[in-house]
Amino acid sequence: MRPLSVSPPVFSIRSVESKGMPRLEVTMSGDDPIVLFVHGCTETAEIWLPLMQALSCSGLSSAALDLRGHGRSCGRDSIQEAGIQDYVQDVERALEVLPSVRVVVGHSMGGLVTQLLAARVKLAHAVLIASSPVAGMKADGMRMARRHPWTFLMSSLRRSFKRLYLNERVTKSLLFHSKTSSETVRKFMAKVQEDSWRAGNEMNTLLPDPGAARCRVTVIAGSDDFMVSRASSERTAAAYRTKVIYIDGCAHMVPIECDPSELSRITMDAVSGSLHRGD
Repeated sequence: MRPLSVSPPVFSIRSVESKGMPRLEVTMSGDDPIVLFVHGCTETAEIWLPLMQALSCSGLSSAALDLRGHGRSCGRDSIQEAGIQDYVQDVERALEVLPSVRVVVGHSMGGLVTQLLAARVKLAHAVLIASSPVAGMKADGMRMARRHPWTFLMSSLRRSFKRLYLNERVTKSLLFHSKTSSETVRKFMAKVQEDSWRAGNEMNTLLPDPGAARCRVTVIAGSDDFMVSRASSERTAAAYRTKVIYIDGCAHMVPIECDPSELSRITMDAVSGSLHRGD
């Protein structure tokens, strides 16, 4: 594995290679990660580094996958060919080479990937953070489009999710809490990458079956998330027979806005029972 200059702790990169498939890259803290993180639309594994560091300081190793066409993984030139099920397959491939993983955590689109995965793979626990809801993103997407019609029109015409985040005011409105600093918003904007138009639109139609989940599920949401409404998060939690854990001072970008130590504590409190039971 190749060293990655982020410290402390010392992160490393592990490649996942399969014949005829894009090479995937996984950022790791430790050799036997218990938790695997899945990023959202237009994001990369880098979004998880602060939380991975906090978990490492608590003695828990973790890993974060760059889905095909994202971050360090291959496939950027063919990103528009990717669908949600391709992303699910990417996570399955990562799990094959990381047998120690027992918990998968997904943010936003990664939450949908995690829900679909939970019906196909036996995990101890799945954690959904500001996740695409069980009913899909259509209603929430229409609400966002009504607030920013020009931005959404241009994004649709160009078939580009990256175009949603060219304006700082719009980006903050869609993704961030009103008290989040402009510096934080701008740093996010500088790292936004293009995503699959196909996959993004499948978030409206490719719906998970909560009854098929083979593990316990925790739902975490920002208290002021505009992209995924409270009503959507509540329906998701109800479908998995649980309650939403709301984090104050956060909107959609919980992995960025929440203090890493606090998010680490919330996550580990949620999954510790499953880990101790050996599910």
